[in-house]
Amino acid sequence: MSDYGYRPAPPPEDGRPQGRASGQGRAYGSASGGGSREPDYGWGGGPQQGRQQPQQQPPQSPRGGYGSAPGPQQRPQGPARGQYGTPPGGQAPVGRGSASVGGARPSGSASVGGARPAGSASVGGSGRASVGSASVGSAAVGSGAAGSASPGGAGRASVGSASVGSASVGSARPINLDDADERTGRAGGSRRAGRGPLNKDDLENGKKKRKRLGRKMLAAVIALGIIFVASVTVVATYFLQNTPELRDVFRKGESSAFYYSDGTTQAGAYGDTLRLQIDPGEAPETVTDALVALEDRKFWEHGGVDYIRTMGALVNNLTGGDTQGASTITQQYAGMYMDARDVISYDRKAREAALAIKMESEYSKTDIITAYLNMAYFGRGAYGIEAAAKNYFDVPLKDLTYGQAAYIVMQVKSPNGYYDPYYTDAYDEGAAKARWEFTMDALVETGQMKQSDRDAFTYEDIIASAATEFNASGSWGGNTDVGFIINEQDGYVFDELLDRYGITREMLKGEEESGKDGGYSITLTIDPEIQASLRSTGSRGDIAVKTNDEGQPIDEDGNPVTDVNQAERDLTDEGYAQFVNDNDQAALYEYDEYMMTAMVAIDPETGAIVGYYGGDDGFGVDKAGAESPHPPSSTFKMVTAATALEEGDSINSWFNGSSPREFESLKLEDACIGGGDYPNCTLRNGSQNSKVEMTLTEAIRQSKNTPMYSISEQYGASTILDTADRMGLSVMNQARLLQDDTGKDWNTSVNYVMHDDGTYTQHGTAVNPETGEAITDASGNWDVYAGIQVDEDCNPIVNTEGYFLYAETPTPCEIGGKGDTDPFYNHISFGQYPTSVRDMSSIYATIANDGLYNESHFIAEVKYKGEVVQPIRELESDQVIQTTTAQNLQWIGSEISGESSSGEDLGRDYFGKTGTWEAGGKDEDGNDYPDSYNAHAWYVGAIPQLSIAAWVGNLTSESDPIADIDGNKENVFGSNTAYPVWFTAMERILDAEDWDEEEWEGKDENAGNVTSWDIEKAGGPLEGGAFCAAKADDPLCAGQQDEQAQEDCEADGGTWDGETCQPGEEDPDDTGQPTDEPTGDESTAEDECDTLFPPPHCSEETETPTEESSETGNPGQND
Repeated sequence: MSDYGYRPAPPPEDGRPQGRASGQGRAYGSASGGGSREPDYGWGGGPQQGRQQPQQQPPQSPRGGYGSAPGPQQRPQGPARGQYGTPPGGQAPVGRGSASVGGARPSGSASVGGARPAGSASVGGSGRASVGSASVGSAAVGSGAAGSASPGGAGRASVGSASVGSASVGSARPINLDDADERTGRAGGSRRAGRGPLNKDDLENGKKKRKRLGRKMLAAVIALGIIFVASVTVVATYFLQNTPELRDVFRKGESSAFYYSDGTTQAGAYGDTLRLQIDPGEAPETVTDALVALEDRKFWEHGGVDYIRTMGALVNNLTGGDTQGASTITQQYAGMYMDARDVISYDRKAREAALAIKMESEYSKTDIITAYLNMAYFGRGAYGIEAAAKNYFDVPLKDLTYGQAAYIVMQVKSPNGYYDPYYTDAYDEGAAKARWEFTMDALVETGQMKQSDRDAFTYEDIIASAATEFNASGSWGGNTDVGFIINEQDGYVFDELLDRYGITREMLKGEEESGKDGGYSITLTIDPEIQASLRSTGSRGDIAVKTNDEGQPIDEDGNPVTDVNQAERDLTDEGYAQFVNDNDQAALYEYDEYMMTAMVAIDPETGAIVGYYGGDDGFGVDKAGAESPHPPSSTFKMVTAATALEEGDSINSWFNGSSPREFESLKLEDACIGGGDYPNCTLRNGSQNSKVEMTLTEAIRQSKNTPMYSISEQYGASTILDTADRMGLSVMNQARLLQDDTGKDWNTSVNYVMHDDGTYTQHGTAVNPETGEAITDASGNWDVYAGIQVDEDCNPIVNTEGYFLYAETPTPCEIGGKGDTDPFYNHISFGQYPTSVRDMSSIYATIANDGLYNESHFIAEVKYKGEVVQPIRELESDQVIQTTTAQNLQWIGSEISGESSSGEDLGRDYFGKTGTWEAGGKDEDGNDYPDSYNAHAWYVGAIPQLSIAAWVGNLTSESDPIADIDGNKENVFGSNTAYPVWFTAMERILDAEDWDEEEWEGKDENAGNVTSWDIEKAGGPLEGGAFCAAKADDPLCAGQQDEQAQEDCEADGGTWDGETCQPGEEDPDDTGQPTDEPTGDESTAEDECDTLFPPPHCSEETETPTEESSETGNPGQND
């Protein structure tokens, strides 16, 4: 039931009575018509991004059933370009053709000299070299036709500026001797002396051996010279370099990452490449062993540069042996780091070596190999080993086998699909199998595997186990409970990044026109432990769907489906969607399965949103945000009380809390605003009938509506709205009855957005005024926050179909510009108009922070290329209400609680307020729900360190009723539904956080004036009421004192002369006891208390019920 027992009031400018509007309180964002039973929650959607199918172009899917939507699908881009697994850039696959001398190639390979012998081949992508073909850096080796070295200029070898580590790593292709015979003559083996005379072939072979030995000696001298020069360069460079960072190093075009407040736990990402980071020590041995065996067998021993390996590689490459590499894992990471920093210089290799040495002196081996595994691009759009495990085998990183790990790490050399059968055009099965076999054999050779264990793995089995579908998009995390903040469609973080930092989506992705490289690192304000507490408290699992006997989801025709969005929902008997309810830690675990909760936690001292739970899937409808507002009901009375205190009233000011109570502002010419029997236009405190006077403190604690309405009449609804705006309100919704040009009435829903300058703009579902096309959001649904056109009086304009007309720049309207009830009527005072859970948490955070408002926000820090990005706009922070006002509200709310889930007290100071609002929908027969049914329950409260707002409602339709823990729909209050949720979440957070106990300052009874304007406004004090009992000397009570004195005088047999009592004669027979029992026409004191308006001696006048007793002791009394 509502807090006042009647239906919603209209806006003042309408000037007409208004009943329940269709869809009042319903979750917005759905294009379905009002009254539909189609769930508006949006839980349990499909995968965040589209799943890839081999060699297919992905469809662009709209938001799926129940609000979920697969995001845009992306194929990994073209073949790789650059060194060390640089992401694809459209080049031809490495080594799939000849390579010229001196080019900076991933493998460092180059073809021989200028002239190519017949039948020769250039160095392949896997590092294989054909006979006699090798070069180092820019050093060209001359070669003659038919494979023989010709004398003269063609045979001169010049040594260029080759530097340390420039030779590439490769697996040798065995020499085909038969081919060699055809080109150079048969190469016979050498013979021992004494076995006979040497023939002509033996003599030729001897000459060739001497030539080869000479070439090797020359190569060794050249190599030594190169190493000497390079060493000097390395030493010189060492002292000029800063040590590379090991985290937050991104490449051009790389996705931007979102982290929890700890700065290390990744929550999601946005972009076209998937990047997942791990911490040191998280890489399993299968991965590190495979990487070391393949790339750098002495990694755990050297100091960053393997000089012996470098020398051997140079000699081998200069003499035409197998192409070998000298770069260690540390050097390779240095190279990746310089790629990310766009470092291009002639002495790059020397700088890599210098950086590697420096890294080894400052970081542990585990740190370095982890940094490598985080930085490397493994293909399939995957940055980092964890992303690769996900995209290649769809398994957790820790579960990778040696065979799978070998397959992944071998991709780094050519992450363009050359070793991956997923890319059918680029894949070379022979090369891929050979490289995998080489890696597996290396694991045996290095002692990491037994031969018998290695033999259990086959390449064919590994390929068969590889994932055929994967997420190639770098955007992820949207389908989680933090997805409402970061999902790529409409996550809140994107608007905040643009507003506070000037960072666009294009900049986050690194698109060329943005002028940025992507790779931003955004640290959110979301605390991982607080978020986990909210999730465990709120989550009730997936939406229940129908299944067959095998447990497979089925559609309406009974056919099995793989996409849960296509499955038929398993509805309750009343037609509501329901949860599977598989989380026994949920605060609502024992409640009906169609009920759900939303919570937002804010740090009062900073405004940081440290916990946000609007549901499990960020692609559904956010029950904590502005797209799904709820009537805040009695929780908003704290704002009304703040307004009264700011206007000069005191916590001890007096009010008439009678129910029903007449108000002139409820009367129109021939009807009552909000219902009622004209001309007696009254307001109620729930279903109570009572005549009572009370202080402001008692009015809040007993949750009376009539005093709140009177405050709004006195100071203006616009003043209350302004107070709320300053305290943290950003959006509020109103159902309005508007007329089009033909005079036809339309039920509409308007969203009011508050601005810092005391204005508001209006938003709603709009159409293009020129074309009539719907204005949609990023998900393809109606945009409920589209700007709308208004007339000169700031009234929204609707067309003849009942739609608003779109305004690209909505007109700002001044709060209160058209009077005290602009744009909301006095019913704002007790929370009729819907707002968000986030806003209510922000308002109470301001109270908890002694009246100092801090703007709520999701972003703690932004980094770009390791540097902190400074905001272009600072967060708002202002003392919006007096400190004494806030502290008095803390004291008032400290006595309002409910039924805790554990039956225990929180054990520290906190304050809060409960709230409930009536069900406004219709039952299955089309009848209005009883006034005793409630659809919304709240508890908003805070400790000094944290403010939490908790809402409970119906999953399917917010206008339909909820139930208490026993399933009773007539006994729902904030104290027995929302308060247990709040208490459970706060208790878990306190268990996780190391927070000291802090106490409130307490009340200040001297603040403000003890006013009684409402007593006078109500026609004077109630006869025998609490006001005159407490303030007998008040002038308003003078008449009552004379009346009471006369009554007492005459009761004693005296005579009242207008001023004094003249005693009468004594009755000698008076014993002080009644002589007669009351007759049937007389009434006892108990009978009098059962009347519609009980006299002052009844319980409500003599007792002061608490919030809890008033709710639980009388089902008709709302909170």
